[in-house]
Amino acid sequence: MRYAFVTTLLTLLTFNLPVQAQTTRELVLQGKDLLTDGTNRRDIDKLLEARAIFEQIPEDDSLSFLAHYYAASVSSDIANIMTDRGESGKRREIRAYINYSIDNLETTVEMDDTFAEGWGLLSTSYAHKISVSPLNAIGLGRKYNQTMSKAIELEPDNPRIILLKAIMDYNLPGIVGGDKERAMEAFNRAASIFSEEILEDPLMPSWGHEHAHARIGITYMDRGELEKARSSFERALEINPDFGWVLNDLIPSLVELESKL
Repeated sequence: MRYAFVTTLLTLLTFNLPVQAQTTRELVLQGKDLLTDGTNRRDIDKLLEARAIFEQIPEDDSLSFLAHYYAASVSSDIANIMTDRGESGKRREIRAYINYSIDNLETTVEMDDTFAEGWGLLSTSYAHKISVSPLNAIGLGRKYNQTMSKAIELEPDNPRIILLKAIMDYNLPGIVGGDKERAMEAFNRAASIFSEEILEDPLMPSWGHEHAHARIGITYMDRGELEKARSSFERALEINPDFGWVLNDLIPSLVELESKL
């Protein structure tokens, strides 16, 4: 009887011990893992789960600028996924995700105006907003140029910034500054820098290497150089075997083109 009482008491005491709270660093890493998984799977629910983690980080924490950056990355990815799916009927929802991204990235660079990654992603968010707010194209285009220039000034050899600039160069019409050949050179430059990149802090942005090869593949596919496109997509999957955009979208599109030869 006495033994049973002691056991019950110990159980109650153990049950009521406070659970150690996660550190901010642990939260960022957890959210970053979910962000990577959600992006790979193109899973909006998983991405929103990641965003909820970043939103838990207090504003006065030293890593708050990263929390805003990654929360913005989540919303940017969701907006891109919805755009790629052709969900034109959800224009207002897409705009809301883009606005969330812009708001958080503006906060990021206010907190740390030397954070080139924040300026780079902010520039592409301004550019993306043009697709849902075309009447504001002139002002948003000006903001894109200013923020991208700031990012390049801070870190001209950052492969993610080179990649983001190249994506815009590839997709913009020539009349407003686009240049597909320049973009292809930049995609290859980014891929080369990525291959040598060593990230010392796992909290910092680490995405992009597989995206560079995916973009190279798209360029080859658009040129009709399908063998080179396949090699580029396969290289992207060597870097990231779970890269859903390549697995489920780009390679099926390539197979369709190959079947017509």
